[in-house]
Amino acid sequence: MSASTESRFLRSAVAAYGSQLGRMVLRFAVDFTLARLILDEDHGLFDLAIAAVMIASVVRDMGLPYHLVRDERRPFGTVAAWTGGFGFFVAAALAAGSPLFGGLDPRLPWVIAALAPYVFLDGLSVAPRVWFETRLDVGRLVVPELTRAAVLAAVAIPMAAGGFGVWSFVAGELAGVAVYAAMLWWRAHGQMPTKVEPSLLGDLIAKSRYLFAIAMCAFALPFLERFVVAPFISTAMVAQFNKARYLGQKVQVLLVPAVQRVLYPALVELREHPERAFGAFRVGTLAILAFEAIVAWFLFFNAETTILLLFGEQWGPAVPILRILAFLPLVNPMSRLGGEVLKTRGEDRLWLLIVALDLASLVGFGILLSWLHGAKGMAVAEFLLLGNLLMTWRIATVLGRRFWRLVADLAFVYLLPLLPLVPVVWLLGDEGWPRFLASGAASAISAGLVAWRFRRPFLAWFAGGAPPAPGEAA
Repeated sequence: MSASTESRFLRSAVAAYGSQLGRMVLRFAVDFTLARLILDEDHGLFDLAIAAVMIASVVRDMGLPYHLVRDERRPFGTVAAWTGGFGFFVAAALAAGSPLFGGLDPRLPWVIAALAPYVFLDGLSVAPRVWFETRLDVGRLVVPELTRAAVLAAVAIPMAAGGFGVWSFVAGELAGVAVYAAMLWWRAHGQMPTKVEPSLLGDLIAKSRYLFAIAMCAFALPFLERFVVAPFISTAMVAQFNKARYLGQKVQVLLVPAVQRVLYPALVELREHPERAFGAFRVGTLAILAFEAIVAWFLFFNAETTILLLFGEQWGPAVPILRILAFLPLVNPMSRLGGEVLKTRGEDRLWLLIVALDLASLVGFGILLSWLHGAKGMAVAEFLLLGNLLMTWRIATVLGRRFWRLVADLAFVYLLPLLPLVPVVWLLGDEGWPRFLASGAASAISAGLVAWRFRRPFLAWFAGGAPPAPGEAA
């Protein structure tokens, strides 16, 4: 008897979370070390260069990986040929066009040109990665993903210690992605369909066109903001802004990709079972937002100590930006996984409108507020994304009365961390190690209370989507 969708969702979610956590720990160790070995100007150069590369990677994919999950023909070989071949072309075009970025920093074109092969190498990994995700077999991706992070660390840290600056980032990223692609193909060999059918390509691209536009607006959003703010601040301040954003969204980076990569295939399987589908969406949303709320309040009350502890004194200008961005993950709870719901329902046009509104808001408000207030203005602009309002309305109409059940759950997880944290802040006063450590203990208490509050409905859903018992919190 095959395992239920819920049990495979749980196994894949645990594997995805474990992989994401392991990679984050390794990457954090790299960031912790490189923050002290490399000047913030070089960090800013790499932040801008990797942003250009990631946007180019979206162009390479043309939305095909997202459509591949729901295409019953399973044209993995065709998509692999496209992301590899077109990825080579896009990488070459990015390298050739790198001088266009010279106005931001005269060194930036050289860094972008050197990092451009990432677009091709990462393209080779797309099809086998999606193959395992579609099968809810994310456990097969854990070792390659952790190896990728380990290779990056093994290359970047010694180079940084040797004084190679920004080139340490470039070499580490290229080595890591090359090893990752090779391992995925080795693991998928003999399992993933590899037949290339050129006749399918036109139809695949046509069916992916909205997903491509969505990816351009949504995935590229956090990278595009660096280019929005860069003309108004120094390259070093770009790094300060990005470091604050990095910390402010650390839980989002940890949990959201892990949940997204298994929620979409699960929702596709549960299209005919709305209550079970809602259970998946609720479990994923609460798992993400509960931890984001705890971390947001902790960072707000301990921003300075956190920055100095993790990255050192040269990153002091990031502190006021972190206080703003700490709460950013909490303003768009329905947008966390709402896109997976819309993809499952085939509402690509609506999702495109939502992310296009977000993009227009970010650029418009970002330029204005960055001009007026620099990096702090850009941080505030991220709270003004109008597409979030439309996403919330649509999710409310899809869920019906279930929506208000979820809102009540979110209100609980948003406010709960204040219960143990406020007394700590009031008793210990100014920031410092005592407040930092006591806040950590208070946050751990909050996490335990959240887990206790939602344990039964979570376990009931993973057991097969059974509804909570009468009188149970649902």
